[in-house]
Amino acid sequence: MSKKIKGKEWYSIVAPELFSNKVLGQTPVDDQKKLIWRKVETPLINLTNDMNKYYFKVNFRIINIKDKNANTEFSGLECLRDYVSRMIRHGIDRIDTVQKLTTKDDKKIIVKSVLVTNRKVKRGTEKSINDFVKNNIKKIVESNKLDLFLTKVIDDSVKRQVMKEGSKIYPIRNFEFRKIEVPTNQI
Repeated sequence: MSKKIKGKEWYSIVAPELFSNKVLGQTPVDDQKKLIWRKVETPLINLTNDMNKYYFKVNFRIINIKDKNANTEFSGLECLRDYVSRMIRHGIDRIDTVQKLTTKDDKKIIVKSVLVTNRKVKRGTEKSINDFVKNNIKKIVESNKLDLFLTKVIDDSVKRQVMKEGSKIYPIRNFEFRKIEVPTNQI
């Protein structure tokens, strides 16, 4: 007796409302339960059509299925390592920050950022820049919902604010969010 092979059905993977519910792609699956919690990664260019953001990848997790659409939720934003390494040069300082923060809508996120100065700085100056960046990002995250914070990160308003105000302490060459993660137990 031969076993009947169960056919697979195609499901469209849809981005969250923050990214205008754009279709990220399609995937075949024999049981729709296998789609839940599957990770999807796509370049930010595909979602915003902004070629200046070629160095960002956005991560999503499929959270539910409606009709033939697999709805996703934001799970992370990541800057390419190549881009970060190109920012670093000989004779300058790199200041990294890692923070566990909570947004206004009670979502816990991990924010990793990198700041590059124009020249080498003394330890005291480096510490004051680090404290400034941490306090500034904390204030912005805690006063905004996750979607609004991500919008500000994508349109560079947070980056411009940190660079403008941080340059009063010491000239800043570049600032970028290296990674923004939503831990799995938050979704």
